[in-house]
Amino acid sequence: MDREKQTQRAACLARRRGLSPQDRREKSAAICRHLTELSPLRGARRVLSYMAMADEADLAAFHRWAETQGVTLSFPVCGEGGQMEAYAPRGQTSWERGKFGVYAPVPALSQRMDPAELDAVILPCVAFDGQGRRLGHGAGYYDRYLPRCPQALRVLAAFELQRLPAVATGPYDQRVHCLVTESGVSVVAPELDRPPHGTVYY
Repeated sequence: MDREKQTQRAACLARRRGLSPQDRREKSAAICRHLTELSPLRGARRVLSYMAMADEADLAAFHRWAETQGVTLSFPVCGEGGQMEAYAPRGQTSWERGKFGVYAPVPALSQRMDPAELDAVILPCVAFDGQGRRLGHGAGYYDRYLPRCPQALRVLAAFELQRLPAVATGPYDQRVHCLVTESGVSVVAPELDRPPHGTVYY
C-alpha cells in the first residue's frame, strides 16, 4: 500500500507541477467560482481553508469573497506528531512562513477555532478519486483533524489532472463529501454523515 501511494503521489505531483502559470491561474479562478456557488458554503460562518503551495489550486479569490460574506476564515497550523489546529488570523501581521514554506497564522496573534464548530473544511490534496478518497503529502494532518470536525462539510479543491481511477488508501484515511475542480462540483460520498446544512449543494 505504501509503495502504491508513493507511486501515485509522485505521478500526480509531476502532473501538477507541469501546469503552466497561466493554466494554474485560470483553473484556480474556475475552482474559486465553483466554491462561491456551493450552497452550503453560502450559509457557512466558520470555514477552515488553506494557503496554497506554489503548484496547488490557489483559493485567494474565494477567500476574498468569503470575507465579504462575513465568514470567519481559518487556516492550518501544523505541529509535531502530525497534529494540526485551525487559527483565524486577526490581521495582516498575523502571518508567518510555516512548514513547507506556506504562510500560516501566528497562533499568538490569531484565534484558535474549535473544530467541532467548523461549518466546512476546504482541503487540498496530491491526488483524489471519484469516491471522495484523497492522497496528501503523507504526514496525515487532515486525516487526524477531520474526525474532530463532526459538523463540517468536507470539500476537496483540486485540479482535474489530479484525479485517479482509484486512490490507494488505508484504514485511517479520511474521505470528503464533495469535490470541486475547474470542471465543477461533484457530490461523491453520500453515505458519509451529512453536516447540518442539508443535502442540497446547488
